[in-house]
Amino acid sequence: MPEPEKPLYMYVKSPTGSVNLRYKGMWDMDELYKKMAEWFRSRKYNFYEKVYKHKAPSPFGKDRQYVWNAERREEDYYKFVIEIYMHTYDASDIEVQNPDGTSKIMTKGRIWIEFKGHILFDYEKRFEESRFYANLRNFYNKYIIKKRVEHILWDQLWYREVQKLYELVMDTLKMHTAEHEHRYWTGVHE
Repeated sequence: MPEPEKPLYMYVKSPTGSVNLRYKGMWDMDELYKKMAEWFRSRKYNFYEKVYKHKAPSPFGKDRQYVWNAERREEDYYKFVIEIYMHTYDASDIEVQNPDGTSKIMTKGRIWIEFKGHILFDYEKRFEESRFYANLRNFYNKYIIKKRVEHILWDQLWYREVQKLYELVMDTLKMHTAEHEHRYWTGVHE
């Protein structure tokens, strides 16, 4: 029996892993949204909000889902893509008094955010014209630029982009500690 032929779209995408963030408490949803959108704008990404779902409130609160996609063209052949899935559970808006006497609307509930990234090759689909060009693209991705993708581009996308955005969200939600977490790793020495 002949072996089935591999599809033409092989080796078109190089995914990074994903990182998840869970938080329960109070946060400023407007500030979180604005900071993330500004982060994408400052890094020259095209930012798209693909899905916004607001589910009917339950006795515990509202559920909202957001699906965001951000793309940045790196070269003519590839671009970085960051995908974000955000889901709030049991969220309710509450009014909080600031120390200076002003009030602010905050969100209280649970939030789950998933960050993913991938490198998309041949995003203009120039090599889709014929089977020969598609195989040429697959050969180029698999053998010519494979090491560059694995050692340089993947690290740039994961550590400089996805992880930085993850840290920005953690800072906005005030999830970082004020001090170095491994300060007394080896014990206290004077």
